Amino acid sequence: MSHPPPHPSDRPVRVLFVFAWLAGGPEEGLLRLLSQTLDPARFRIDALPCRLQDATLDPTHERLAALGITVDRAAYEMGFDDTVRYLERKIAGYEIVVSCQDVADIYPAMERLRHHPPLIEYGRSVVEAMAGPKHLTTRYVAATEAARAAAADRMPDRPEAAMLIPPPPGFVPPRWLQTVRGNLGQPPVPPEQDAIARQWEALFDAVLAQTSAPPPGLFQSFLQGGFECSTQRLRSGRRVDVIAATRHDIHAESDYRQLQGFGMRTVRDGLRWHLIDQTPGRHDFASFLPMAKAALRAGTEVIWDLMHYGWPDDLEIWSPAFVDRFAAFARAAARVWRDETDAVPFWCPVNEISFFSWGGGDVGYLNPFAHGRGFELKLQLARASIAAMHALREVDPRARFVHCEPLIAIHHSAATGRPRHEAEGWHQAQFQALELLSGRLHPEIGGDPTFVDIVGANYYPTNQWIHGSHPIDIDHPLYRPLSDLLFELHARYRRPIFIAETGVEDDRRAPWFRYVAAEVARARQRGVPVEGLCLYPILNHPGWDDDRDCHNGLMTQGFVGDGRGVDPALAEAVAGFALHGQDAR
Repeated sequence: MSHPPPHPSDRPVRVLFVFAWLAGGPEEGLLRLLSQTLDPARFRIDALPCRLQDATLDPTHERLAALGITVDRAAYEMGFDDTVRYLERKIAGYEIVVSCQDVADIYPAMERLRHHPPLIEYGRSVVEAMAGPKHLTTRYVAATEAARAAAADRMPDRPEAAMLIPPPPGFVPPRWLQTVRGNLGQPPVPPEQDAIARQWEALFDAVLAQTSAPPPGLFQSFLQGGFECSTQRLRSGRRVDVIAATRHDIHAESDYRQLQGFGMRTVRDGLRWHLIDQTPGRHDFASFLPMAKAALRAGTEVIWDLMHYGWPDDLEIWSPAFVDRFAAFARAAARVWRDETDAVPFWCPVNEISFFSWGGGDVGYLNPFAHGRGFELKLQLARASIAAMHALREVDPRARFVHCEPLIAIHHSAATGRPRHEAEGWHQAQFQALELLSGRLHPEIGGDPTFVDIVGANYYPTNQWIHGSHPIDIDHPLYRPLSDLLFELHARYRRPIFIAETGVEDDRRAPWFRYVAAEVARARQRGVPVEGLCLYPILNHPGWDDDRDCHNGLMTQGFVGDGRGVDPALAEAVAGFALHGQDAR
């Protein structure tokens, strides 16, 4: 079966020119020169003017579109504050941003981000060079020596960042070009103009060379495997226990050692709260200790989930007692782990607060099967997670906290008839769980910035859709590359991040892994400190709702010889990933 390739527009280095306005002249001349001379396989040039001059749409837009330059006109309908917010999200999709005409909107947008693309400012006069702050400017390109000197004076700690690139001539009207060109097509670029374009190309390459993230070092291995450990009650009343169903609890050491053969020395796994806390005030860790000891014998580092959709039967999730019981369970788990090892523990208090609250609080899919109470459940789960983190730190102040949340993209399309702000609002809502934990949202529940320690991004092929319409795949023009979403996530929190879950069923497993691995590498090239890539689930398992054998793992449920069977195509892709040195440890 064939699978969709990434949309071709996402492959080149994307450069966004941000203008105060766009109406011909030298600005159009620069865009035309770069579009005509730079290799389109290497660079994609887009433009975003922030306001419409004289309330008339200049033919510049159509002329640039004819050259393959996308002119984003969305800001024409926005005020200053909305434009800043729009730019904040927009620029995450570009490797380089070039601001022109001392545009006022770009610095406020950049300052809202904790990580941003390299910013090149371009000015044609001393007045432009002297205007505005420069602390976020990677390079200042001046059209005259006087402007370069003025910009260098504004950057006394790094005057070499101001440079001179002569401007190309202004745009020549189409009527004149027609008389010269005849039917010969686009005229050749004169040598002196080609030299200008090569200076810009060299600048782009130099800026990009400085953006890579430092080598990863947070976990024992960059490549990781995650054992599905869901324990929720179904509507039928049956308890899901994926660890038991896959016999991972019995074969934990063998499973850990087998994954080490693929370079996976860090894994995600889980405690089963409903088995440990069957009597209030008493904790029986008989289901956990064999797995903990197996990990220690194997030398495998584990990120332990404390709650993966399930809780004890006698406990009401909406009650204050839920928070207290969960904190007591977390404290007891931390003590058990401390008694076994002095290794720094990695804990995921509540897996996927966002999905859990939607599935269990809004649409009645997961327990507690509620409708219209999603945010209420999100608050309750955040309270429980915060209480648990306090308890974990009391036992071991070194404890690291991993928060695994879905990473999604919700897109606006005019064809749906829905306003842009709705799609943007739902897209931003994905961050509510982390905002609650950090104290940015509803600080009265006790959130703290230090609680957002390590951010895990759970990413699947169904994680992008058009608001009011349907899901989209990687070949859709609106699809945002995963690397852009990782950039946006890091720009928001500036914390170490990793792919905490990714996978798909059947024969798309290997192509999907290659796509995610390539996007992780691309994000790291853009300075995003992605610290790991966790295949999840790593082991085929029975489906939650129908017990079907879900073929979504690297390993099968069944054994072949001394270990579990493996999917050969995915195994080859994983081996290739390690062979090419992408597993940093």
